Amino acid sequence: MSQLAILEAFTELQDPRRRAGQPHNLAVCLALFTLAIAAGNKGFLAIGDWIASYRHQLIDLFKPPKNRLPSYSTIRRSLLHYRLRAIFCLFCTFFWHSTPSGDYVGQCLHC
Repeated sequence: MSQLAILEAFTELQDPRRRAGQPHNLAVCLALFTLAIAAGNKGFLAIGDWIASYRHQLIDLFKPPKNRLPSYSTIRRSLLHYRLRAIFCLFCTFFWHSTPSGDYVGQCLHC
């Protein structure tokens, strides 16, 4: 099976964290954030609760090393390194795709 589309959307981002500070893949952190927000969670504590609630399904989906998912605080710290516009444009890449006829489902106004 090929890589998940949501992970591909975030792979082009450079990880500014130092090597010792990278126990979790940045693309996984951003993918979890995106999915949690799309599921209606507001705030990092709610995101942490959502990750805990769906832990087994998320581990099966993302297959993280050692079967460990990042905490809400790891996800929060990962987001602190980027400007909102850069992350928003990657969200656009994932959520708004063209249809077979060439029409777009949505349009990013920032990219």
